[in-house]
Amino acid sequence: MSLTKSPSFPEKIESLVVGAGLAGLLTSAFLLKQGKHVVLAETTDKIGGRYSPEMRQGFQFGAGLTFSAVWKQLAEQLALPVEFLDLQNAGALLHTTRGWQAPEHLPDWENHLAAASTFYPHGGYAGFCERVLNFCQSYQDKFQLFTNCPVSAIDAQEGSVRSVALGTKENIPVGEVYWAGSFKPLLETLRGDATIPEHGAPRVSWLRKFSKTTSNPGVIMEFAHKGKTTDFTETLFMPFQAQNEKEERRYLAGAFVSNRDHSLCERNKQVSSWILPLTENEWNDNHDTMKKIRAARRLLEKAFV
Repeated sequence: MSLTKSPSFPEKIESLVVGAGLAGLLTSAFLLKQGKHVVLAETTDKIGGRYSPEMRQGFQFGAGLTFSAVWKQLAEQLALPVEFLDLQNAGALLHTTRGWQAPEHLPDWENHLAAASTFYPHGGYAGFCERVLNFCQSYQDKFQLFTNCPVSAIDAQEGSVRSVALGTKENIPVGEVYWAGSFKPLLETLRGDATIPEHGAPRVSWLRKFSKTTSNPGVIMEFAHKGKTTDFTETLFMPFQAQNEKEERRYLAGAFVSNRDHSLCERNKQVSSWILPLTENEWNDNHDTMKKIRAARRLLEKAFV
């Protein structure tokens, strides 16, 4: 994957996108399509966010989960040269005490996961991110990517962003900022007049007014299976117990992504990718989060080993 780092910071930024995960890459792509000049700033040295691609011992990590038709829709809107692999007999299966069966009821936020997935983008999440990056880099005169470049300050006055501190350069005038990174750094970098509350709960509540989507906290887990364990191409659901019986039943959702795209690992090996949903309390409690991750690992080992 080619990462072209810009030689120098611009004197002024029209549109700044923070975070080079899929959200930041897609935001940059659609802004470029609108004719804007875009600077994409990434804290690490690679793209992909929490699913940054990595080759290790013959496994392609960062394969990701692909559940819906959104991949094809995005590829068509941006005219991306993405190869889609057809899946045979694909669908959704729920692991119950009676074995694997079609899911009859899922919580609202998981309904889209139950839809049959009949295609898979070649290279998974990482491959799709690479295509979007290539699209952005085709706008040579309008797109700049800075890696290892954190945004350390965002100055706002009277409800508008005025300037940012980008990498080692302070006070760069900016027209608009699209934050596609982690929430916590945004809380720490904002500064300005009295319209921005002080650090703590008031600032968190204030920022949530600008959120465009409802997020569900969770952990992404990828497993490298050194031996072939299953031929599943379906989306898989395993009931996952929360802290107590009164909480809504949740599911560990995943797939053996290498069964969908054999280029993701060597022959007779497998890569599986899973999402572990968490409550907000669990997400904010590292000890509780690790307990859930260990329990999820045991659940997977019991089901497939």
